[in-house]
Amino acid sequence: MAIEAVIAGTSERVRIALAANIDWARHGLTLKGAAIVGGGESDAAVVARAPAWDALDFQQFGVRALVLAGSKPVPVTRAVLARAAAGRMLVFVVEGAAVRPLGLDDLVGAPLGELDWVRIQQRIAGKRVLITGGGGSIGLALARRVAALGPERLTLLDSSEYNLYRAGLELRDAAPALADIRDRAAIDRWFGRAQPDIVFHTAALKQVPMVEQFPSEGVLTNVCGLRNVAEAARAAGAEMVFVSTDKAADPSGVMGASKRLGELYCHALDRTNGPRAVAVRLGNVLGSTGSVAPIFEAQFAAGGPLTVTDPSVTRYFLSIPQAADVLLQAAAIGLDSKTPRGATLVVDMGEPLPVVELARDVIRLNGLRPDEDVKITYVGLRPGEKLHEQLIGADEEVLPCEAEGVQAALSPQRPLSEITDVMERLGVLAQAGAGEAIVQELFAALALPAPDASLNAARA
Repeated sequence: MAIEAVIAGTSERVRIALAANIDWARHGLTLKGAAIVGGGESDAAVVARAPAWDALDFQQFGVRALVLAGSKPVPVTRAVLARAAAGRMLVFVVEGAAVRPLGLDDLVGAPLGELDWVRIQQRIAGKRVLITGGGGSIGLALARRVAALGPERLTLLDSSEYNLYRAGLELRDAAPALADIRDRAAIDRWFGRAQPDIVFHTAALKQVPMVEQFPSEGVLTNVCGLRNVAEAARAAGAEMVFVSTDKAADPSGVMGASKRLGELYCHALDRTNGPRAVAVRLGNVLGSTGSVAPIFEAQFAAGGPLTVTDPSVTRYFLSIPQAADVLLQAAAIGLDSKTPRGATLVVDMGEPLPVVELARDVIRLNGLRPDEDVKITYVGLRPGEKLHEQLIGADEEVLPCEAEGVQAALSPQRPLSEITDVMERLGVLAQAGAGEAIVQELFAALALPAPDASLNAARA
């Protein structure tokens, strides 16, 4: 049965949406009329009018669904969703000539600075590009962007047969490379074949609790794997963009510490004046393998409750498409000769969002009320986690970049030989499965005390 809906927005937005000849029935909707924000008229019956969004009383519409006539700024969209869900209304949004359910991607992340697509195209077009983790969520989104920018060759390297198969169904011109970044010989072989000009290194272990429990595996992938990729890229004369995380800023767990060591390695490598090696620090990417969003959605599908570690915990969030755009912007800016060598690029992701609000959003997107219709429970922070992440570490100096909303974070310089010695020792410990020793060595290399929670998790 079709759901009765009201379309809402300015008269101009509503006019454009109605002129798109959307097949409402195909989307399970039947349009009752329009709610106009501001002045103007509508071809549809006007069921309500208000000077601003917060003055509309959605519950008086007498319908089950609200359709937004075009996207809105994130704060406005979040407020509209909260008020609609209070009346158990579903929310949809018009996008071009189609309508779709509102999603989490519409509710997170600050608008990125203006992307320099001309510069990005110049960086990618006609180049041989290789993406590690190319079949994963971030890697595949990035590959879609790169494929549209006219590369000479696009190679997707991944250790997952299924991920590569799935990526190949979509990007048929991309060359697959089934290999594990831990395997130095395989990486050297594939890089020798692909001869990339630019490498995006997205492959990593990202789940904080798992890397706490298995620090050897975290080191073998996030430390040794990075070095294998970076040295193979150098041998091919390729520049590299390394995907890091906000958990690397003053890390509290093994995953963040392994990424921080990776940043320092890239800094030292970048300062040797060969091909660029630039780290880019991202927040939590919704829908990626390290994201909490799929967990919340699965818990909702099972009837709840949704579990949050702590009511105060906050995180920086961005969508998968935003992450792909950030990495392309980083390639265009960070690999430029004007960008200072030995820096981590940090993107403005707006204000951190309470994770409990993300859980509430999952419930609201299904037209239900948090805590009343579906419960949220708190389970406590896990080893390696902290209440609040930050984008800049205590020992970092911040310099502006050419692009709006991008900063360069400079760390105290460390010799490349010192960092590679640490990586060598960690590799030996990881091969021996010496988890507790890894935690101590890793945090000592960062001049930080080894967290008791990480040591205890490694002993378990």
